Amino acid sequence: MNQHRHSFGDIARRSAFSFFLFSAVLLGLLLLSWYLLVPELSRVEVGGQVRGITEVREYKTDLEAQILSLESRRGTFLQPVRNPVYQRVKSLKQNRSKFQSVRSDLNRIMTTLVPEQKNAVLLTGFYFDTIRNKVELRGHIHNVGPRSMTVLAQFIDALHREEEIIDVQTSRFTRLQWTDGSFYSPFIIILTVR
Repeated sequence: MNQHRHSFGDIARRSAFSFFLFSAVLLGLLLLSWYLLVPELSRVEVGGQVRGITEVREYKTDLEAQILSLESRRGTFLQPVRNPVYQRVKSLKQNRSKFQSVRSDLNRIMTTLVPEQKNAVLLTGFYFDTIRNKVELRGHIHNVGPRSMTVLAQFIDALHREEEIIDVQTSRFTRLQWTDGSFYSPFIIILTVR
């Protein structure tokens, strides 16, 4: 029996062309899929537009740059705690809550001053000076008949008893008469608040 012994070199020479041809075809298919198939399969919708891989990378870079820019702009708007502007805004906020407190105290006094007549005190003006902590009240006492000056005195006395109010300055007490014959007492009151 004649055995043919083939050396490794003979096998390599005979199969070299097949390996070369296989590698060339595989390389060609990979390149073709890289340029034609992969871009079609890797397109995604981002920000309302369909984008490829390179466009998504550029979009991400642009977004990161915008985020950094907006964060730095936001940082300029944030004030440090010791900044005078911040302190002023904080003071205005505290005065606002003081204003609300004074306003609710006034409403309580006005509705309980004359139990049978809830609208005896009519405010026509309410001015709050946050710098000097002063409140100016303008209005009149009405719907209580000839005792409007007495109710006005009770109103001022009730204002004196409030803890938030340091001082009460009043205009002269007068009693006037409307054309329909009813009485009223106008007032201008300046309150100094804590």
